[in-house]
Amino acid sequence: MIVVEMALHWVFLCLIFSPPVPASDYALPKFICSPMPLDMDNGCQSASQQQRHGAGANSGGTGHWVGTLEEAKETILHLREMVVHQKEVILDQRETVRELTAKLSRCETHSRRHAANTMEDPPKETPAGVNQMERMLESLKERLEHLQLAASVWTNPLPLHFSVLAAQYHISDPLCPPGYKVEKHSDDFRVGFPLRTNYMYVKVKPTLHREIFAFSICLWVKSSSAPGMGTPFSYSVPGQANEVVLIEWGNNPMELLINDKAATLPLTINDAKWHHICVTWSTRDGIWESYQDGVRRGSGENLAPWHPIKPGGVFVLGQEQDTLGGRFDATQAFIGEISDFNVWGHILTPSEVYKMATCTSFTGGDLINWAEASMELHGGVSKFQQTLLAKWLLDNSC
Repeated sequence: MIVVEMALHWVFLCLIFSPPVPASDYALPKFICSPMPLDMDNGCQSASQQQRHGAGANSGGTGHWVGTLEEAKETILHLREMVVHQKEVILDQRETVRELTAKLSRCETHSRRHAANTMEDPPKETPAGVNQMERMLESLKERLEHLQLAASVWTNPLPLHFSVLAAQYHISDPLCPPGYKVEKHSDDFRVGFPLRTNYMYVKVKPTLHREIFAFSICLWVKSSSAPGMGTPFSYSVPGQANEVVLIEWGNNPMELLINDKAATLPLTINDAKWHHICVTWSTRDGIWESYQDGVRRGSGENLAPWHPIKPGGVFVLGQEQDTLGGRFDATQAFIGEISDFNVWGHILTPSEVYKMATCTSFTGGDLINWAEASMELHGGVSKFQQTLLAKWLLDNSC
């Protein structure tokens, strides 16, 4: 009994004086938490476990691996930028190739066209020497609209190079401009009335030396005045200021006056384009006709029938006369341009009028003929020599 008690005391003393056993030796394995980058692979966990056992060398190896990954990412981004740049360069080069191919094709076509002209074919390209002419075409565009080849009526065909240019610039109206005459090339001029005044006018020096019982009066007119272009021409005699007058003033339609009697003409010409106008009249039953651009636009009768046109009067362009040769009214003055004013002592046929409008034939008036020596300008009326393309082509070879 005493021995047992002594053994228990010895065990108790051993427990008291023996060194304490760490609790970790009997606990579950412990884990050490350390911060890790989000993009780090899960395999890095093994490196952390090795660090738990004191493997310091492995910790340095992990840092080196992370740095290599960042460098690889930068390299990939750089390569992507290079690929995008190369694509842009390729697209630019393709566009350049297309442009060069198109230019080469045009050059080849140009060469073939010039080769085709060795037999004196009509030129398909505008020569370099005609550059000045092309600039002139811009300013003469509205007059060129009156040019066309009317193949069915041409009795004196135009030169071939004129035909080519007419087709090239899409000249569609069956008219020719004033001043271009197949059978006559002198006195090609026009007069201009820039303002509506009571002092600008052209006096026609020749007059009628006998009574006439029929007449035809034709002229080229260009006006943009509205309302009413005014009075292109008037003829007064002693005792009758309105012996023969063509007038359009205010909001009234165009009228032909014979012995102060009026007939309305269905003509419209105030569009800033050249128009060929003709009026015919006969004392027998007062029959009259009006033409615009070679086409009959109106006719009638009982216009001052059996009244002969008296001689010894004054023809005036641009003004309506209230007395013999004067007393003009600015509200009735003409504004625009006039050319080729001619008077015949007989009635022209529709065919003759059409040929004049299309320039296939021309004969000056037997009573009044358009000529510079016959026209007396007053009050600042402008006079222009014709510089139209038709005349230029006839005087100069292309």
